[in-house]
Amino acid sequence: MITRRTLIWPLLGAVALAQSAALFNMVYARDRLLKKGREITLAVRPLDPRDIFRGDYVTLGYDISTLKKSSTETDPDFNGVSPGSAAYVTLKGAAGGDWTVTHVGSRYPSEVAPDEVVLKGRVKYVWSAGNDAESTIQVLYGIENYFVPEGTGRALEDKVRSHKIEAVVAVAADGTAALKGLIVDGERHEDPPLL
Repeated sequence: MITRRTLIWPLLGAVALAQSAALFNMVYARDRLLKKGREITLAVRPLDPRDIFRGDYVTLGYDISTLKKSSTETDPDFNGVSPGSAAYVTLKGAAGGDWTVTHVGSRYPSEVAPDEVVLKGRVKYVWSAGNDAESTIQVLYGIENYFVPEGTGRALEDKVRSHKIEAVVAVAADGTAALKGLIVDGERHEDPPLL
C-alpha cells in the first residue's frame, strides 16, 4: 500500500535533482560563454565600491551604456521604451579596436555585419527632454561589476586610477555578454568569474 509518507521521499529527490540540474546548466552556460564567446575589448570608466559578501570589486561604466536617441539609429518599436525593457545594441568595430554604437532596438537585428557585434541589455533609465527624439537611455549589459579576490582590489584600484583600462568581454551569438577580465595599462587581469 502506497502512503503519503512513501511518496514524499521520491518527490523530494526529484525536486533536489531538478534544482541541481538547473544550477549545473547555469554554470555550464556561463563557462561556455566565457570560453567560446566572441571576445571584444571596451574602454571603461571605473568607480570603487566594495561588496562585503563577494569580496572586492570594481564597478565599470561604459560609453556604450548611455545612448542618445537623437544620435543613434533606433527601431520604430523602440520609441516609448521604459525601464526594464530589452535593448539590443549593435556595435561597430573600428581599426583601433574601439567599438561605437550604430543601432539599438528591442529585438535582435535581422542582419549583423562581420565587423559588428550585438550586445543584449536592459534599459535602466530613460531621461526625456521634452520629446522622444531627445531622450537619453541608460542600458545595463551585466558586465558592470568586475570581482577580484579579497584583498587585491586596492592594488588594482591604484593601477586603474593612473592608467588606461579596458574590459575584455565575451559575447554569445544571442547578444549575451560576460566580463572575462580587464586590461590595465596593457597588462591583462583575469580572475575566476563569480556567478
